[in-house]
Amino acid sequence: MRKAVLLGTWMLAGAMAQTFPAEYRTDDKTVMERVKQLLQTMTNAPLGSAHEAFVQVPARRLYLTLDSQARTAALHTALPLLKGIVMSDALLKAHDEAIALSHGAVDHGLRLTPRPDPVKRAREMMDRMQKDPGVVANPKFMEEFSRVQIEAANAGSEAAFDQNLTFFTRPVAEVKNHLQTYREMYSVHPAGKKCVDDALPLAESNPDRFRLQAFRCSMAGMGDLKTEAEADRIRKERAQLLYDRMSSRAVIRRTLEEFVSVAQSVDFEAQTVVKGGTRVFANPAYEKKNALWKMIYRNGKEPTGVAVQFAKAWLAELPPPAAAAKPAPAKAAPKK
Repeated sequence: MRKAVLLGTWMLAGAMAQTFPAEYRTDDKTVMERVKQLLQTMTNAPLGSAHEAFVQVPARRLYLTLDSQARTAALHTALPLLKGIVMSDALLKAHDEAIALSHGAVDHGLRLTPRPDPVKRAREMMDRMQKDPGVVANPKFMEEFSRVQIEAANAGSEAAFDQNLTFFTRPVAEVKNHLQTYREMYSVHPAGKKCVDDALPLAESNPDRFRLQAFRCSMAGMGDLKTEAEADRIRKERAQLLYDRMSSRAVIRRTLEEFVSVAQSVDFEAQTVVKGGTRVFANPAYEKKNALWKMIYRNGKEPTGVAVQFAKAWLAELPPPAAAAKPAPAKAAPKK
């Protein structure tokens, strides 16, 4: 779930369990669809970004109706039900099919180490240079910065390949239409045009090879034309990296970790005051907290404690993510 574990979704699951008043109950199919939508929405987004529509609105109604004791009791019943839904074979399969179709994210059984994000590192280093201009006199820092800039540019090129990973999951007719577009683009690129012309007849005779050739041809505009073996390796590695980040279990882990982290930062003793007819936090800093922080605050310490304990136990059952590879250390500057 990045982000099926939001409190409001828990409430929806609890509604199915008949733990809430009748006006909050819903049918099993609706619960399943809402969890699926939330799970798919959060493959590329942080927890707080989609919880307004899926979670905050229904949750707000519950806070106004159920007291802390009732919410605590409901969560004890609802959380195991939600877990059963999220970890069900039907939902896991549906999510895998969705990310394969929309992103080309497929599990090829590869065990790849997540790579450091050079774009993020480049931003961090530029921020440091702005705050501390003197760091540019450090040869090790500047050597790393030069290397990271090159890696960031290469990462952008590799990421561009990802948009065509759906060539392997979309209908052949759609892929063929895309390839026709590339043929027009390659009017001044003889090797690319020939690649397309050679690939198109395979759409009928050998669809699997056609998909691979289409992917290979799409890469022609970004440099030298890859061999078929190289294209196959690249597409499988890129699809696996996407799957490792977008798979249901990866999303669930990120969601649980983020929920626990935010919940542990909430000050449940924070005081509120009424200003201009609106209740606000007495501490202005708390008013700047995101909607998830505020929702957890409204949920209360005891009910949230139940949710956090459950989330930690769930996390312990999930396989740990692969450790990211460490950036290559900067070489020492040559002695003068």
